[in-house]
Amino acid sequence: MRAVLLFSSITLIAASPLTPKKPDSAKPLTAAQKQDYAKVIQPIFDANCISCHGTKKVKGKLRLDTLEATLKGGKNPTFTIGKPDDSMLLARVFLERTAGDVMPPKAEKPLTKEQKEAIYAFIEGQPIPAELAKAALAAPKAKK
Repeated sequence: MRAVLLFSSITLIAASPLTPKKPDSAKPLTAAQKQDYAKVIQPIFDANCISCHGTKKVKGKLRLDTLEATLKGGKNPTFTIGKPDDSMLLARVFLERTAGDVMPPKAEKPLTKEQKEAIYAFIEGQPIPAELAKAALAAPKAKK
């Protein structure tokens, strides 16, 4: 089901003009969501994303090195919790590896299925199941 939703989202994003949508007003994260972010999502971003989206390098004006920066987004809104189909971040992560805008870039190690599913669950606003979190964190680190 998620694959169908993501494919639809990617198709819509690819077909739509590149004018950024005005982000919806974000609801505050729950304590459980903040804990999932700190324990699962931030380590994934630290291992795979902050070399281009951190304090030293800020591609697309997007930083993923803190929760606050991640929620702020970059040139375009990154995501709104509860709206995974509108997520620019998910669209880029789930693109085929041959696509030009795939993240992490083609030269980098791709995220694992479990890492993608954990990010999806977080953006969807769902708890990240313990087994999924464990599998996502067990993935080998991307090259720096």
